[in-house]
Amino acid sequence: MLRKLRLFVFFLVLLAVFVPGLPVYAGSGSQEVLKVGSSGGRVWELQGILQKQGFFPSTQKATGYFGWITYGAVTALEKKHGLPVDGQVGDKEWEVLYGKSSRVVMGYYTVDYPGDRLSHDSYLKYNKSIDQLGMFDFTLDEKGNLKGTPSSEGIAEARSKGSKSLMVVHNISGGIDARSAYMALTNYRAKVVDNIVGQIDKNGYDGVNIDLEGIPPAYKTQYNALLEDLSKKLKARGKLLTVAIPAKTSDNGSAWNEAYDYRNIGRLADYVVIMSYDEHWFGGPPGPVASISWVASVMDYAVKTIPSNKVLMGIGCYGYDWPQGQNGKAIRWKDMPSLTRYGSVQWDNNYSVPYLIYWQSGVKHQVWFENSYSLAIKLELVNKYNLGGIAFWRLGFEDSSFWDTLNKKR
Repeated sequence: MLRKLRLFVFFLVLLAVFVPGLPVYAGSGSQEVLKVGSSGGRVWELQGILQKQGFFPSTQKATGYFGWITYGAVTALEKKHGLPVDGQVGDKEWEVLYGKSSRVVMGYYTVDYPGDRLSHDSYLKYNKSIDQLGMFDFTLDEKGNLKGTPSSEGIAEARSKGSKSLMVVHNISGGIDARSAYMALTNYRAKVVDNIVGQIDKNGYDGVNIDLEGIPPAYKTQYNALLEDLSKKLKARGKLLTVAIPAKTSDNGSAWNEAYDYRNIGRLADYVVIMSYDEHWFGGPPGPVASISWVASVMDYAVKTIPSNKVLMGIGCYGYDWPQGQNGKAIRWKDMPSLTRYGSVQWDNNYSVPYLIYWQSGVKHQVWFENSYSLAIKLELVNKYNLGGIAFWRLGFEDSSFWDTLNKKR
Protein backbone atom coordinates (compact mmCIF):
# COMPACT_ATOMS: atom_id res chain seq x y z
CA MET A 1 0.00 0.00 0.00
CA LEU A 2 2.85 2.38 0.93
CA ARG A 3 4.61 1.59 -2.36
CA LYS A 4 1.45 2.43 -4.34
CA LEU A 5 1.07 5.69 -2.44
CA ARG A 6 4.66 6.65 -3.21
CA LEU A 7 4.12 5.88 -6.90
CA PHE A 8 0.94 7.97 -6.88
CA VAL A 9 2.75 10.95 -5.31
CA PHE A 10 5.62 10.50 -7.78
CA PHE A 11 3.25 10.70 -10.76
CA LEU A 12 1.52 13.74 -9.26
CA VAL A 13 4.89 15.49 -9.10
CA LEU A 14 5.59 14.56 -12.71
CA LEU A 15 2.23 15.96 -13.77
CA ALA A 16 2.81 19.18 -11.87
CA VAL A 17 6.19 19.68 -13.51
CA PHE A 18 5.70 18.44 -17.04
CA VAL A 19 2.06 18.56 -18.08
CA PRO A 20 1.48 21.70 -20.16
CA GLY A 21 -1.29 24.14 -19.50
CA LEU A 22 -2.92 26.44 -21.99
CA PRO A 23 -0.98 29.51 -23.13
CA VAL A 24 -1.98 32.53 -21.08
CA TYR A 25 -1.22 36.21 -20.91
CA ALA A 26 0.51 37.09 -17.67
CA GLY A 27 -0.91 40.56 -17.53
CA SER A 28 -1.72 43.72 -19.38
CA GLY A 29 0.83 44.23 -22.13
CA SER A 30 2.92 41.23 -21.05
CA GLN A 31 4.41 38.55 -23.25
CA GLU A 32 2.66 35.37 -24.22
CA VAL A 33 3.69 32.30 -22.22
CA LEU A 34 4.63 29.29 -24.34
CA LYS A 35 5.20 25.81 -22.98
CA VAL A 36 5.11 22.15 -23.96
CA GLY A 37 1.97 21.60 -26.02
CA SER A 38 1.79 25.16 -27.41
CA SER A 39 1.70 25.47 -31.19
CA GLY A 40 1.47 27.97 -34.01
CA GLY A 41 3.41 30.76 -35.61
CA ARG A 42 4.85 32.12 -32.36
CA VAL A 43 6.36 28.71 -31.52
CA TRP A 44 7.72 28.49 -35.04
CA GLU A 45 9.31 31.91 -34.61
CA LEU A 46 10.65 30.92 -31.17
CA GLN A 47 12.31 27.84 -32.61
CA GLY A 48 13.97 29.91 -35.32
CA ILE A 49 15.40 32.39 -32.81
CA LEU A 50 16.58 29.60 -30.51
CA GLN A 51 18.26 27.99 -33.50
CA LYS A 52 20.02 31.24 -34.47
CA GLN A 53 21.31 31.54 -30.91
CA GLY A 54 22.60 27.95 -30.90
CA PHE A 55 20.10 26.41 -28.46
CA PHE A 56 17.89 24.55 -30.95
CA PRO A 57 19.59 21.79 -33.02
CA SER A 58 20.73 23.10 -36.41
CA THR A 59 19.67 19.81 -38.01
CA GLN A 60 16.12 20.10 -36.67
CA LYS A 61 13.49 22.00 -38.68
CA ALA A 62 11.14 24.41 -36.97
CA THR A 63 7.75 22.71 -36.70
CA GLY A 64 5.59 25.23 -34.88
CA TYR A 65 4.96 22.69 -32.10
CA PHE A 66 6.49 23.07 -28.63
CA GLY A 67 7.73 19.56 -27.89
CA TRP A 68 10.55 18.16 -25.82
CA ILE A 69 13.30 19.30 -28.21
CA THR A 70 12.09 22.87 -27.83
CA TYR A 71 11.76 22.32 -24.08
CA GLY A 72 15.43 21.29 -23.95
CA ALA A 73 16.45 24.35 -25.95
CA VAL A 74 14.48 26.67 -23.66
CA THR A 75 15.94 25.17 -20.48
CA ALA A 76 19.44 25.59 -21.96
CA LEU A 77 18.63 29.25 -22.61
CA GLU A 78 17.36 29.64 -19.06
CA LYS A 79 20.48 28.08 -17.56
CA LYS A 80 22.78 30.31 -19.61
CA HIS A 81 20.99 33.50 -18.55
CA GLY A 82 20.41 32.52 -14.90
CA LEU A 83 16.63 32.26 -15.21
CA PRO A 84 14.41 29.81 -13.32
CA VAL A 85 14.66 26.55 -15.27
CA ASP A 86 11.03 25.59 -15.95
CA GLY A 87 11.07 25.19 -19.73
CA GLN A 88 8.43 27.87 -20.20
CA VAL A 89 8.85 31.01 -22.28
CA GLY A 90 7.43 33.83 -20.19
CA ASP A 91 8.29 37.48 -19.61
CA LYS A 92 11.94 36.92 -18.70
CA GLU A 93 12.61 34.54 -21.57
CA TRP A 94 10.94 36.89 -24.05
CA GLU A 95 13.05 39.72 -22.66
CA VAL A 96 16.19 37.75 -23.48
CA LEU A 97 14.93 36.53 -26.86
CA TYR A 98 13.43 39.84 -27.94
CA GLY A 99 16.03 42.13 -26.48
CA LYS A 100 16.94 45.40 -28.11
CA SER A 101 19.03 43.67 -30.76
CA SER A 102 16.31 41.19 -31.66
CA ARG A 103 13.33 43.42 -32.41
CA VAL A 104 11.50 42.64 -35.62
CA VAL A 105 11.83 44.96 -38.60
CA MET A 106 9.17 44.47 -41.25
CA GLY A 107 9.24 46.33 -44.55
CA TYR A 108 6.47 46.45 -47.12
CA TYR A 109 7.73 45.29 -50.52
CA THR A 110 5.79 46.60 -53.52
CA VAL A 111 5.94 46.49 -57.29
CA ASP A 112 3.78 49.43 -58.32
CA TYR A 113 4.37 49.12 -62.07
CA PRO A 114 6.21 46.81 -64.48
CA GLY A 115 9.90 47.28 -63.93
CA ASP A 116 9.54 48.92 -60.50
CA ARG A 117 12.73 47.91 -58.66
CA LEU A 118 12.63 50.29 -55.70
CA SER A 119 11.71 47.70 -53.07
CA HIS A 120 13.83 44.98 -54.64
CA ASP A 121 16.99 47.07 -54.81
CA SER A 122 16.51 48.42 -51.29
CA TYR A 123 16.04 44.91 -49.93
CA LEU A 124 19.23 43.69 -51.61
CA LYS A 125 21.12 46.57 -50.00
CA TYR A 126 19.67 46.43 -46.48
CA ASN A 127 18.40 42.85 -46.08
CA LYS A 128 20.62 42.15 -43.07
CA SER A 129 18.45 44.55 -41.08
CA ILE A 130 15.11 43.19 -42.32
CA ASP A 131 13.32 40.27 -40.64
CA GLN A 132 10.02 40.24 -42.52
CA LEU A 133 8.93 41.31 -46.00
CA GLY A 134 5.28 42.19 -46.51
CA MET A 135 4.79 41.36 -50.20
CA PHE A 136 2.04 43.72 -51.38
CA ASP A 137 0.81 41.16 -53.91
CA PHE A 138 -2.94 40.49 -53.72
CA THR A 139 -6.16 42.47 -53.59
CA LEU A 140 -9.49 40.99 -52.49
CA ASP A 141 -12.61 41.36 -54.62
CA GLU A 142 -16.22 41.22 -53.42
CA LYS A 143 -16.60 37.53 -54.37
CA GLY A 144 -13.61 36.40 -52.33
CA ASN A 145 -11.16 36.12 -55.22
CA LEU A 146 -7.55 37.18 -54.87
CA LYS A 147 -6.31 39.34 -57.72
CA GLY A 148 -2.59 39.79 -58.24
CA THR A 149 0.72 38.12 -58.91
CA PRO A 150 3.17 36.73 -56.35
CA SER A 151 6.47 38.60 -56.13
CA SER A 152 8.42 35.46 -56.94
CA GLU A 153 11.77 37.21 -57.11
CA GLY A 154 11.24 38.86 -53.74
CA ILE A 155 10.07 35.62 -52.15
CA ALA A 156 13.16 33.82 -53.43
CA GLU A 157 15.45 36.62 -52.22
CA ALA A 158 13.83 36.56 -48.79
CA ARG A 159 14.28 32.80 -48.53
CA SER A 160 17.95 32.97 -49.53
CA LYS A 161 18.73 35.82 -47.15
CA GLY A 162 16.82 34.61 -44.11
CA SER A 163 13.83 36.98 -44.05
CA LYS A 164 10.22 35.83 -43.67
CA SER A 165 7.97 36.57 -46.65
CA LEU A 166 4.38 37.51 -45.86
CA MET A 167 1.65 37.59 -48.48
CA VAL A 168 -0.19 40.88 -48.06
CA VAL A 169 -3.91 40.70 -48.80
CA HIS A 170 -5.28 44.22 -49.15
CA ASN A 171 -8.17 46.23 -50.59
CA ILE A 172 -6.31 49.19 -52.02
CA SER A 173 -6.68 49.77 -55.76
CA GLY A 174 -6.72 53.42 -56.72
CA GLY A 175 -8.21 53.98 -53.25
CA ILE A 176 -9.60 51.91 -50.41
CA ASP A 177 -12.29 49.51 -51.62
CA ALA A 178 -14.12 48.89 -48.35
CA ARG A 179 -17.23 47.46 -50.05
CA SER A 180 -15.39 44.59 -51.73
CA ALA A 181 -13.76 43.65 -48.42
CA TYR A 182 -16.89 43.52 -46.30
CA MET A 183 -18.95 41.84 -49.04
CA ALA A 184 -16.30 39.12 -49.39
CA LEU A 185 -16.13 38.59 -45.61
CA THR A 186 -19.92 38.42 -45.36
CA ASN A 187 -20.68 36.08 -48.26
CA TYR A 188 -17.47 34.24 -49.14
CA ARG A 189 -15.38 33.98 -45.97
CA ALA A 190 -14.55 30.28 -46.36
CA LYS A 191 -13.48 30.93 -49.94
CA VAL A 192 -11.27 33.82 -48.85
CA VAL A 193 -9.55 31.63 -46.25
CA ASP A 194 -9.02 28.77 -48.71
CA ASN A 195 -7.67 31.14 -51.36
CA ILE A 196 -5.19 32.67 -48.92
CA VAL A 197 -3.98 29.32 -47.62
CA GLY A 198 -3.77 28.00 -51.19
CA GLN A 199 -1.52 30.86 -52.29
CA ILE A 200 0.71 30.44 -49.24
CA ASP A 201 1.12 26.73 -49.96
CA LYS A 202 1.65 27.28 -53.67
CA ASN A 203 4.16 30.11 -53.53
CA GLY A 204 6.06 29.35 -50.33
CA TYR A 205 5.15 32.42 -48.31
CA ASP A 206 5.93 32.17 -44.59
CA GLY A 207 2.58 33.62 -43.65
CA VAL A 208 0.08 36.37 -44.41
CA ASN A 209 -0.42 40.02 -43.58
CA ILE A 210 -4.11 40.98 -43.63
CA ASP A 211 -4.42 44.65 -44.56
CA LEU A 212 -8.15 45.20 -45.10
CA GLU A 213 -8.87 48.86 -44.43
CA GLY A 214 -12.07 50.84 -44.06
CA ILE A 215 -14.16 47.96 -42.67
CA PRO A 216 -17.37 49.55 -41.28
CA PRO A 217 -18.11 48.96 -37.57
CA ALA A 218 -21.21 46.91 -38.49
CA TYR A 219 -18.93 44.25 -40.03
CA LYS A 220 -16.68 43.73 -37.00
CA THR A 221 -18.04 40.21 -36.44
CA GLN A 222 -17.29 39.13 -40.00
CA TYR A 223 -13.76 40.54 -39.79
CA ASN A 224 -13.10 38.75 -36.50
CA ALA A 225 -14.45 35.50 -37.96
CA LEU A 226 -12.00 35.74 -40.87
CA LEU A 227 -9.06 36.05 -38.49
CA GLU A 228 -10.36 33.20 -36.32
CA ASP A 229 -10.62 30.88 -39.32
CA LEU A 230 -7.25 31.93 -40.71
CA SER A 231 -5.58 31.48 -37.34
CA LYS A 232 -6.67 27.86 -37.14
CA LYS A 233 -5.55 27.01 -40.68
CA LEU A 234 -2.21 28.79 -40.44
CA LYS A 235 -1.39 27.51 -36.96
CA ALA A 236 -1.77 23.94 -38.25
CA ARG A 237 0.82 24.77 -40.93
CA GLY A 238 3.23 26.64 -38.66
CA LYS A 239 2.66 29.82 -40.68
CA LEU A 240 2.48 33.38 -39.39
CA LEU A 241 -0.74 35.37 -39.16
CA THR A 242 0.01 39.09 -39.08
CA VAL A 243 -2.55 41.87 -39.28
CA ALA A 244 -2.25 45.57 -40.16
CA ILE A 245 -4.83 47.74 -38.40
CA PRO A 246 -5.56 51.46 -38.09
CA ALA A 247 -4.37 53.38 -35.06
CA LYS A 248 -6.74 54.26 -32.23
CA THR A 249 -6.44 55.36 -28.62
CA SER A 250 -9.48 53.78 -26.94
CA ASP A 251 -12.11 51.07 -27.32
CA ASN A 252 -14.53 53.68 -28.58
CA GLY A 253 -13.09 54.44 -31.96
CA SER A 254 -14.39 56.18 -35.05
CA ALA A 255 -16.10 54.90 -38.18
CA TRP A 256 -12.60 54.39 -39.56
CA ASN A 257 -11.19 52.15 -36.82
CA GLU A 258 -14.02 50.84 -34.60
CA ALA A 259 -14.32 47.53 -36.48
CA TYR A 260 -10.83 46.53 -35.36
CA ASP A 261 -11.04 44.77 -32.00
CA TYR A 262 -7.50 45.11 -30.65
CA ARG A 263 -7.97 42.50 -27.92
CA ASN A 264 -9.30 39.84 -30.25
CA ILE A 265 -6.75 40.60 -32.96
CA GLY A 266 -3.96 40.45 -30.38
CA ARG A 267 -5.23 37.05 -29.24
CA LEU A 268 -5.26 35.58 -32.75
CA ALA A 269 -2.36 37.21 -34.57
CA ASP A 270 1.33 36.52 -34.24
CA TYR A 271 2.16 40.15 -35.00
CA VAL A 272 -0.03 43.25 -35.20
CA VAL A 273 1.10 46.19 -37.31
CA ILE A 274 -0.36 49.37 -35.82
CA MET A 275 -0.55 51.92 -38.65
CA SER A 276 0.62 54.80 -36.48
CA TYR A 277 0.91 57.24 -39.34
CA ASP A 278 -1.44 59.48 -41.35
CA GLU A 279 -2.48 61.36 -38.23
CA HIS A 280 -2.84 64.06 -40.86
CA TRP A 281 -3.46 62.69 -44.35
CA PHE A 282 -3.29 64.13 -47.83
CA GLY A 283 -7.05 64.75 -47.99
CA GLY A 284 -7.20 66.76 -44.75
CA PRO A 285 -5.59 69.88 -43.32
CA PRO A 286 -1.78 70.10 -43.00
CA GLY A 287 -0.10 68.71 -39.93
CA PRO A 288 2.36 66.07 -38.72
CA VAL A 289 2.04 62.61 -40.24
CA ALA A 290 2.82 61.16 -36.81
CA SER A 291 3.39 63.51 -33.87
CA ILE A 292 5.18 61.94 -30.92
CA SER A 293 2.32 62.61 -28.49
CA TRP A 294 -0.21 60.97 -30.80
CA VAL A 295 1.98 57.92 -31.45
CA ALA A 296 2.57 57.55 -27.69
CA SER A 297 -1.17 57.63 -26.99
CA VAL A 298 -1.71 54.98 -29.68
CA MET A 299 0.97 52.76 -28.14
CA ASP A 300 -0.46 53.32 -24.65
CA TYR A 301 -3.72 51.78 -25.79
CA ALA A 302 -2.08 49.11 -27.94
CA VAL A 303 -0.01 47.53 -25.15
CA LYS A 304 -3.00 47.50 -22.80
CA THR A 305 -4.94 45.37 -25.28
CA ILE A 306 -2.29 43.41 -27.22
CA PRO A 307 0.76 41.54 -25.83
CA SER A 308 3.52 44.10 -26.36
CA ASN A 309 5.90 41.70 -28.11
CA LYS A 310 3.30 41.27 -30.85
CA VAL A 311 3.01 44.98 -31.58
CA LEU A 312 4.92 46.40 -34.55
CA MET A 313 4.83 50.20 -34.53
CA GLY A 314 4.12 51.61 -37.97
CA ILE A 315 6.64 54.07 -39.43
CA GLY A 316 5.82 56.09 -42.52
CA CYS A 317 8.81 56.78 -44.76
CA TYR A 318 7.09 59.73 -46.37
CA GLY A 319 5.52 63.11 -45.78
CA TYR A 320 2.96 65.35 -47.45
CA ASP A 321 3.31 68.65 -49.27
CA TRP A 322 0.08 70.64 -48.89
CA PRO A 323 -0.41 73.61 -51.22
CA GLN A 324 -2.77 76.06 -49.49
CA GLY A 325 -6.40 75.08 -50.07
CA GLN A 326 -5.49 71.86 -51.89
CA ASN A 327 -4.95 68.19 -51.12
CA GLY A 328 -1.47 67.12 -50.12
CA LYS A 329 0.98 65.28 -52.32
CA ALA A 330 3.08 62.43 -50.93
CA ILE A 331 6.83 63.06 -50.70
CA ARG A 332 9.17 60.11 -50.20
CA TRP A 333 11.70 60.20 -47.35
CA LYS A 334 14.63 60.09 -49.76
CA ASP A 335 13.23 62.94 -51.88
CA MET A 336 12.80 65.41 -49.02
CA PRO A 337 16.32 66.90 -49.27
CA SER A 338 15.48 68.19 -52.75
CA LEU A 339 12.80 70.47 -51.25
CA THR A 340 15.34 72.35 -49.18
CA ARG A 341 16.11 74.43 -52.26
CA TYR A 342 12.86 76.25 -51.46
CA GLY A 343 13.68 76.97 -47.84
CA SER A 344 15.11 75.78 -44.55
CA VAL A 345 13.73 72.80 -42.64
CA GLN A 346 12.24 73.74 -39.25
CA TRP A 347 11.67 71.61 -36.15
CA ASP A 348 8.48 71.49 -34.11
CA ASN A 349 9.30 70.74 -30.48
CA ASN A 350 5.70 69.94 -29.55
CA TYR A 351 5.28 67.32 -32.26
CA SER A 352 8.95 66.23 -32.48
CA VAL A 353 8.87 66.26 -36.27
CA PRO A 354 10.39 68.43 -39.00
CA TYR A 355 8.44 70.69 -41.32
CA LEU A 356 9.04 73.12 -44.14
CA ILE A 357 7.09 76.16 -45.31
CA TYR A 358 7.76 77.62 -48.74
CA TRP A 359 6.09 79.65 -51.48
CA GLN A 360 5.85 78.63 -55.12
CA SER A 361 4.07 80.63 -57.84
CA GLY A 362 2.40 82.69 -55.15
CA VAL A 363 1.02 79.62 -53.32
CA LYS A 364 2.02 78.78 -49.76
CA HIS A 365 3.09 75.14 -49.16
CA GLN A 366 3.33 73.28 -45.87
CA VAL A 367 5.41 70.11 -45.78
CA TRP A 368 5.34 67.75 -42.80
CA PHE A 369 7.53 64.68 -42.91
CA GLU A 370 9.87 62.30 -41.07
CA ASN A 371 13.65 62.35 -40.87
CA SER A 372 16.39 60.64 -38.88
CA TYR A 373 15.77 62.85 -35.83
CA SER A 374 12.03 62.18 -35.61
CA LEU A 375 12.65 58.48 -36.30
CA ALA A 376 15.16 58.25 -33.44
CA ILE A 377 12.60 59.68 -31.02
CA LYS A 378 9.92 57.24 -32.20
CA LEU A 379 12.30 54.32 -31.81
CA GLU A 380 12.70 55.26 -28.15
CA LEU A 381 8.99 54.42 -27.80
CA VAL A 382 9.71 50.93 -29.14
CA ASN A 383 12.09 50.42 -26.23
CA LYS A 384 9.87 52.18 -23.70
CA TYR A 385 6.87 49.96 -24.46
CA ASN A 386 9.00 46.85 -25.12
CA LEU A 387 7.37 46.40 -28.52
CA GLY A 388 8.03 43.53 -30.89
CA GLY A 389 9.53 45.98 -33.39
CA ILE A 390 8.51 48.20 -36.28
CA ALA A 391 6.86 47.92 -39.69
CA PHE A 392 7.53 50.63 -42.24
CA TRP A 393 5.82 51.81 -45.41
CA ARG A 394 7.50 51.29 -47.69
CA LEU A 395 10.77 49.64 -48.75
CA GLY A 396 12.47 51.85 -51.33
CA PHE A 397 11.08 55.17 -50.05
CA GLU A 398 13.86 55.45 -47.45
CA ASP A 399 17.57 56.19 -47.78
CA SER A 400 20.70 55.28 -45.82
CA SER A 401 19.88 57.77 -43.03
CA PHE A 402 16.83 55.67 -42.14
CA TRP A 403 18.93 52.54 -41.73
CA ASP A 404 21.79 54.29 -39.92
CA THR A 405 19.31 55.59 -37.35
CA LEU A 406 17.47 52.30 -37.02
CA ASN A 407 20.60 50.22 -36.53
CA LYS A 408 21.94 52.60 -33.86
CA LYS A 409 18.69 52.28 -31.89
CA ARG A 410 17.97 48.61 -32.49
